[in-house]
Amino acid sequence: MIDVETVIADTRRLISIESTNPGVLEGACADWIEERLRGLGLDPLRHPVEPGRDNLSVVIPGRDRTAPRFVLVAHMDTVPIGAGWTRDPFGGEIEGGLLYGRGACDMKAGLALTLGLLDALVRTGATPASDVVVFYTVDEEAPGMLGAHALVADGLLRPDDQILAPEPSGMRLRIAQMGLRWVTLEVTGRMAHAGRAHLGTNAAHVMAHIIVELESAFAALPFEDEILGRARFTCGVVQGGVATNVVPAVCRAELDLRVVPPLTPEDAVRIVERVATDVVRRYEDAGFTLEPLGARRPPVRAADESGIVRTLRASYARVAGRPAEIGGADGHEAYTDSAMIAALTGSTSSTVLGPGATDQAHTADEFVPIADLELGSALLWDMVTTW
Repeated sequence: MIDVETVIADTRRLISIESTNPGVLEGACADWIEERLRGLGLDPLRHPVEPGRDNLSVVIPGRDRTAPRFVLVAHMDTVPIGAGWTRDPFGGEIEGGLLYGRGACDMKAGLALTLGLLDALVRTGATPASDVVVFYTVDEEAPGMLGAHALVADGLLRPDDQILAPEPSGMRLRIAQMGLRWVTLEVTGRMAHAGRAHLGTNAAHVMAHIIVELESAFAALPFEDEILGRARFTCGVVQGGVATNVVPAVCRAELDLRVVPPLTPEDAVRIVERVATDVVRRYEDAGFTLEPLGARRPPVRAADESGIVRTLRASYARVAGRPAEIGGADGHEAYTDSAMIAALTGSTSSTVLGPGATDQAHTADEFVPIADLELGSALLWDMVTTW
């Protein structure tokens, strides 16, 4: 069995190691994980992604080295700390059954579960039915998701790998993940004195008009997925202008476009192009450019009959005494390494279930329930021993 106290201790230690992205990044966290694995007698490998940023991999051989592997993927980076904390973001405090800190649920608790599984396999001397492989990745929290791309580009994955990312899902099975595309929209106009604003073309006003119409356009889309819901639009960043009394000639926005089948990321970009084209033609001297930001992320779904989903469901029912829940507040709007691997490889055997809820991820006073670590520990052990 996985020792829950060890998992809790590892989660707290991982929280104490800053790995913010953007920020100090994952170097110190990767060093600690490598040392922890070598302390178990394992031989982890480093796979360079960028200078100072390495993915890690470790394998415990199974009885059948040719059988589909049980693959766990856990990212080492967290989002920046941000404001509003009432607790030490690196303190790993425990109160009322909750463990607090930056990355507590996203995803150092899930990462600690993988360490707990490896620790238990070594400690008990158990030989799994097939290889158990764990990948620790960089850059999951960034637009490019470089770690997941590198796993695929480096040929470290096999077509029949059964992949689980223990990302925060409220311990629900995230069998599908919403697609998304980030884009940068830049609107140009003509600068003028604000007192003579009629002589200029206000790029900020044009941008505001585009944003309002995009919100309506996405809300009007007729597609609704039974798990993922409806497409969504968010303008996350708007920048423009040089002074209060100057009509701005340039305004830049970063847009988050979330899509559900049958929509593709390209469909979402075409909607932006259509709306922006329609708006700028109403303004003299207005124009726009549109550029992709980060990686393309189509919607993905694991197959019900895949080995990872069938095993996970069976183990969950045995351990929890109830079926695994799907959908709802499971964070299917987020995009994980599991989803990116599926998008890049076409795998339908890549899914998500893990401790903590997405509602707590990226927040001040982020936390993970200890109960999720207990259930996650029992679940992973049951999966491996019944694989």
